[in-house]
Amino acid sequence: MALSTVVQIHAHVSGEQGLFANAYLVETAHGVVVIDATLTRTESRALRARVEALDKPLLAVLLTHAHPDHVAGLTELVGKAPTPIVALASVERLMRATEAAKRAQWGPVYQDEWIGQWTYPTQLVHDCDRVTFDDVTYRVYELGPGGDCDANSLWILETGPKAAFIGDLVFNGTHSYTADNHLLAWLANLEQVHTLLADVPTLYPGHGQPGRLDLLDAQRDYLLAYCAAVKELAAGQPSLSEEAKEQLVARMEQVRPGAGLTFLIGLSADAVAAELIGHR
Repeated sequence: MALSTVVQIHAHVSGEQGLFANAYLVETAHGVVVIDATLTRTESRALRARVEALDKPLLAVLLTHAHPDHVAGLTELVGKAPTPIVALASVERLMRATEAAKRAQWGPVYQDEWIGQWTYPTQLVHDCDRVTFDDVTYRVYELGPGGDCDANSLWILETGPKAAFIGDLVFNGTHSYTADNHLLAWLANLEQVHTLLADVPTLYPGHGQPGRLDLLDAQRDYLLAYCAAVKELAAGQPSLSEEAKEQLVARMEQVRPGAGLTFLIGLSADAVAAELIGHR
């Protein structure tokens, strides 16, 4: 999608094995900046091939948050090149704190597709910092817990027509991962960034198609529907029975018919039930 004659944004959309995660290539006159990496070995190599096909140097990688489907592929993407990998200090800390646990959890599932050694950010930034590559400026905003992760940020491309890379603040057209115990903070962040992004014409989410500000409203409505269903089915308990989880899946499939990542509905249920009890 062309933002101007100078800047073009290309989406790399992972397949189902890569959880439909998006990475974005911001192409400018003399290089490419990638927003987020991918999960599997195959997808990350495909992303690298997309960069190489543009026949311009990889100037930097910017990270929105620390989940594996957005950071694990850094190792294949940058290789041994001294490419700046830019992220909030909180994102870098969470990557280091969770890599071993994620490997233990998902390595046996993905086997050879799992990237065994992560590559970490090399340039740490803080809330509202700016970075510039090829005369294009990006500004980071720290959201803290309250996307689908314990450390979340968004990046706004400030040069030319604005664009925002909002990571997993929004799942557009798929079900959402809500198992990290910050669903209520997520709802608060959606309200907060609604004002921040009011003058940004295009939002690029971590999963699903780009859109306008109403993506935030749709995500809010999804989370509220999920909370209401979990609260009713949990009946005051910190977890759901298997039968209740099946009912939850059926309800959420009605909320978002035909959406991908249905396994996330039941996976997240107990964490949300426990959180809601703690905030009654």
